[in-house]
Amino acid sequence: MFEIIKLGEIIKSKIASDTDLMWTHYNSIEELIAEIDFNSKLLEDNNEQGLEFFLMSFLPTGTFQEISMQNGWSEEYLKLASQFDTICENLKR
Repeated sequence: MFEIIKLGEIIKSKIASDTDLMWTHYNSIEELIAEIDFNSKLLEDNNEQGLEFFLMSFLPTGTFQEISMQNGWSEEYLKLASQFDTICENLKR
């Protein structure tokens, strides 16, 4: 789960005060950061709800992809999503 938490930290590092959240359900940057932090904590505690959040957020047209496209870092997002997919495949084993 540590690898997923690390990806969440990378996503957070891409979010600035002027990040456009238009195509997400978040009303503020603080709300998004708080949800990433909350679900990272759940992962630390081996709570599957945290994993579910990241699974949904990394889906095509999910929150993280929408934010990356609106804010000019979609190429980096694709690399992060590929890493996430690899981590999830390894979790299944």
